[in-house]
Amino acid sequence: MNGVFRGNTPPGLPMPTLDGRALAAREALLAAIGAALDFPAYYGGNWDALDECLADLSWHSGPLRLLITHADQIPGESRDTLIEIFLSAARRWAAEDRDCALYLINGTD
Repeated sequence: MNGVFRGNTPPGLPMPTLDGRALAAREALLAAIGAALDFPAYYGGNWDALDECLADLSWHSGPLRLLITHADQIPGESRDTLIEIFLSAARRWAAEDRDCALYLINGTD
């Protein structure tokens, strides 16, 4: 399943999970995503680098999924940019029949 999904209940799929309460700073958000998704060493920790890594998944096999709980704690501008980048990547990979999804859940402990 490709796209960006928002809700109050996490999906029952295995995937890396981040806690949005620790991701208020853009740098922390981008670093945590890079670590959680095991991005290649060339990942630069900025929005352009995130877009590049998601556009070229040659470094990753299988579905690429990320769950962020307490996503409402990520500042709006960063959350909007994150959604835009993931949505673009998900659309590209849907054409290749490859899963790329971001799940944003408010709350959950």
